[in-house]
Amino acid sequence: LLELSTYGLLLFWTVRYFGLQLDWDRRLLDSRVGRCGGHGPAPLPAGWGPPLSPGLSLPAAFTYHEFSTWLRAVTLPLVGVAFLSLSWEILVALYRCARVRGCFWKLWATLQWAIMATATVGLFTVSLVPFTYIEHESNGKLWPGIHRLFGAVERFQVVNSYGLFRRMTGVGGRPEVILEGSHDGHSWTEIEFMYKPGNVSAAPAVVAPHQPRLDWQLWFAALGSHHSSPWFSALVLRLLQGQPDVIRLVQTDESRYPFHGRPPTFLRAQLYKYWFTAPSEGSPGPAAWWRRQHVQEFFPTVSLGDPTLESLLSQHGLK
Repeated sequence: LLELSTYGLLLFWTVRYFGLQLDWDRRLLDSRVGRCGGHGPAPLPAGWGPPLSPGLSLPAAFTYHEFSTWLRAVTLPLVGVAFLSLSWEILVALYRCARVRGCFWKLWATLQWAIMATATVGLFTVSLVPFTYIEHESNGKLWPGIHRLFGAVERFQVVNSYGLFRRMTGVGGRPEVILEGSHDGHSWTEIEFMYKPGNVSAAPAVVAPHQPRLDWQLWFAALGSHHSSPWFSALVLRLLQGQPDVIRLVQTDESRYPFHGRPPTFLRAQLYKYWFTAPSEGSPGPAAWWRRQHVQEFFPTVSLGDPTLESLLSQHGLK
C-alpha cells in the first residue's frame, strides 16, 4: 500500500508540474514545458515537446529558475537520505555478524564486515562528487577532503556521473554526418541511411526494439571530429570499394542506394545540424519533417588510393 501511494504521488506531481494534458482528438500527450515565458527554450533536448515557432511561447508549468532552485534545495538532503540508508544497511550487517555462533566464525564475519563496510563507505564518499555535479553550488559545499579523495582515484574510474547520457546533446540542434558521393568530383549525391536523419522530407523511422548500430555510431561521430572516430575512415574505404556487406548496413534496399550500379569515385562528409520543423513552417508543397543548417566539412574529399585516406587508415592500423 505504501509503495502504491508513493507511485501515486509521483504520478500526481508529475502531471501537475509538467502540465501534462491528454488530447484525445489528436491522440497526443502534451506538456506545458516548452518555452519559459517567451525568453528562450527550456533546458530540454531538441525534438522534445511540441515544436514552436520563434514568436510562439507556451505557459510553462515551471521555469528554469524554479527548477534550479528546487534542485539546489533537494541535492544535499538526498545525500543525507542516502547516508542514512547506507548506515542502516551497515548496522543491520553488523547485527547479523553478532548473531553468528562460535567465536572464530563471529570474528571472521566481523572482519569481512569491516572490510566491506570500509570499501562501501569509501565508494559512497567518492561518488558524492560526480553525483552533485547536477547542482554546482551543492558540489562546492562538499568537504574539500572529499574532492581530494575523488581526484586521487578519478583515473581509475571507480565512480562516474549518474546516467548513460547524463549530458544530452541536441539543445542547439541535432548534429548529423551526411555522406556524399560523386563520380566526377563536381556533382554530389547524398547517401541516405535507413534510420538516421538525412533527407529533410523523410519521416523519422520507428526502429524499436532494433538497434541500428551504424546509424547510432554516426551520431556519436558527429559529436566530435572524424579523428575521434577512426572507424569512419574504414567505412569510407569500404563504400569506395563497393563492398556489399557494408552497403547493406546503409541500405538493405539496393534501389535506394544511389551507387548500387557503380561505386562512387569520390566520397566526402558534411556536418549539419537538424531541427524538427514547426507547424507554422509549412509550405504549399510536401511538408518537411526537418530543417537543417550546414556547419562545416566533416571528412575531406577522398578517392581510392588518395594519400589522405591512406594516411588515416595506416595511422589507425585499418589497412
